[in-house]
Amino acid sequence: MKQAWRIYMSDLKHLTTNWAASILALGLIVLPSLYAWINVEASIDPYAHTEDLPVGVVNEDRGAELTGHRFRAGDEIVKTLKNNHQLGWRFVTRKKGMEGVRRGDYFATIVIPADFSAKLATVVQKRPKRAVIYYYENDKRNAIAPKITERGASTLSARVSDEFVRVVNTALFSLFHQAGVTLEQQLPTIRRVEAFVFRLENELPTIQRQLKALDRDVGEARSLVRTGRELLPAARATVRRGLEWTGRVEKLFMQVNASSHLWEKPVEMVVHVLYSVAEQMPQSLDTPEKQARWATLIQQAATDASPLVQQLRRTLRTWEGTIDSSSLQPVQRTISRIEQTLASIQETAALVKQHPTGVEGKITHLREQMALLDAQAQQLDQAYRQRLLPMLRAKWNQTGEQVRQAKQTLLRMDQALNEAEQWLSNTDRDLAAAQQALKTAQAQYPFLSRQVRELAAFLSKIKRETNIDELIRLLKQDPQAKGAFLAHPIDVKTFRLFPLPNYGSGMNPFYTVLAIWVGCLLLVSVLSTDPSSFSEANERERYAGRLLTFWTLNALQAMVVTAGAAFILPNIFVREPGWFMTFGLLCSFVFMAVVFSLVSLFGNVGKAMAIVLLVLQIAGAGGTYPIELIPPFFQQLNPWLPFTYAIDIMREAVGGIVWENVEHDVKRLLLFAVSALLAGLVLKGPLSPWMRVLKEKAALSGLFH
Repeated sequence: MKQAWRIYMSDLKHLTTNWAASILALGLIVLPSLYAWINVEASIDPYAHTEDLPVGVVNEDRGAELTGHRFRAGDEIVKTLKNNHQLGWRFVTRKKGMEGVRRGDYFATIVIPADFSAKLATVVQKRPKRAVIYYYENDKRNAIAPKITERGASTLSARVSDEFVRVVNTALFSLFHQAGVTLEQQLPTIRRVEAFVFRLENELPTIQRQLKALDRDVGEARSLVRTGRELLPAARATVRRGLEWTGRVEKLFMQVNASSHLWEKPVEMVVHVLYSVAEQMPQSLDTPEKQARWATLIQQAATDASPLVQQLRRTLRTWEGTIDSSSLQPVQRTISRIEQTLASIQETAALVKQHPTGVEGKITHLREQMALLDAQAQQLDQAYRQRLLPMLRAKWNQTGEQVRQAKQTLLRMDQALNEAEQWLSNTDRDLAAAQQALKTAQAQYPFLSRQVRELAAFLSKIKRETNIDELIRLLKQDPQAKGAFLAHPIDVKTFRLFPLPNYGSGMNPFYTVLAIWVGCLLLVSVLSTDPSSFSEANERERYAGRLLTFWTLNALQAMVVTAGAAFILPNIFVREPGWFMTFGLLCSFVFMAVVFSLVSLFGNVGKAMAIVLLVLQIAGAGGTYPIELIPPFFQQLNPWLPFTYAIDIMREAVGGIVWENVEHDVKRLLLFAVSALLAGLVLKGPLSPWMRVLKEKAALSGLFH
């Protein structure tokens, strides 16, 4: 290793004593840092200026009605965007917006269609429709800008959705609030309904029995109605016969009334006969023959008058239920006295006729009896005419009136029977309908009974599990607060364990590591990996001596890059500057070992290999995107790349050190370095002749040096 050290010291002497070499070396030391600093500063915070990205906004919304209120969601979006400065919103017509995104004047155009509010309003319908915002982007102009604008559109959609959810929830909770107030007001009614349902459940067996009883009663009623309808013809026939009878009676009364003057004839005849008996008494009865003849005449007259008087008595007896007895009895007593007088006259006349002589006393008695009979006949005639006949006429007239009333009653009964027939017909029809309804009710009873029992069970469950007073309290809560809560039910509280102030600070590890590798490439491209003198040194010593020189220059490059990022760039944050520089030197040691070994062993081919390795590491080390987002090939390649661990260890210094991670990364980096050094030391000797021949042959082409 003495020769290697001599080579290294010689290189340092030449670099410090040769001003041209010193200038070139200084340039090589500083140049990689410029690459890192410029890129880091350029990407310091690109997302802080998204308001300069022009995005067209086209509002064609015509508005809609929701629960009686007119609203225009598109106008609300425009109003929101005017106060939103995340992107450069341009409010234009459809034509200008579409032309702008096509030409590249706008990175994207958002179109709010005419039916936007109308579709939002379908939220209250059975099948609501999703409202759509159309997003047109120009992917050709820039790869990142469409992602930013798309995220802006998504954020806009989310905000619209949140606001719509807030408004709808506020409206719903307003309804809930009103429902709570109404529920509280109707709580007594609810309690009564609840009690009614439970009572109805208890009464279900009684209802079933009553339905059966009603069905039976309605059937019996129909039977009675049908019986009534069957009896109507007979009743109508009876009434018709009654009408015929009253008609005949009425006609008879008319005939009797027409001959009412004949009512006096029976009494007149009796009185006339009695008068004729009384008039048989002559003035002179001076001979027994005259006396005997006269007695015979008187006896015959009295005998003829007696049947008529008896007939009159029988006639008066038939009037006993018709005429007042107080008026009839005096007449009957008079008739009785007349009968006695006639009997006495007959008896006395018989004695006179048997014994014509010595009958003066009997003759005198006959005369007295005849006078009495005359007086009794007058009394009978007077009593009949003044008392019985008027009363008889009154009774007759009363009976005639009753007959007429009976006829009117029968006429009314006939009309009533007609009405009854119609009523019975209607009643039979109604009872049939009622019976059918009862049968339907009985058929539906099991279902209704089951429903009532289920409702009662449901109410019992609610009563057990739900406090209605608590429900009312919940429903009556503030609609605005609840609507806002449900629109954003979750707040994400972010804890930044290793906070970085800007995007550039996060990209600093990647660009720093990249600059160190680029510095390695610059060194192997400008400086020779094989010393031109020291022929006495073997290949391994020449390899080791020149590697020390490259390590020194690359370490200086790493120190400049890391020191500038840690202390010079004003907007770049590094939490652990000392460790940042230390880890940069470690990366420099590893990278230089790898790149130098490749170029030392393979010459120009090794340079190409180092460049290819750089390209693979940029893509596969996860420096810009998480390794989980890149294609599977690079995910498989990632653990075998030095950049993977170099970027991770530099991130530890920038954000905050987790020593377990540092230990892991250091082990992996040292493994790369040791592997590269062993390969260089072992293969340098065997490969040198072959590579020398390859180099000479390539030089003969005039294309390679």
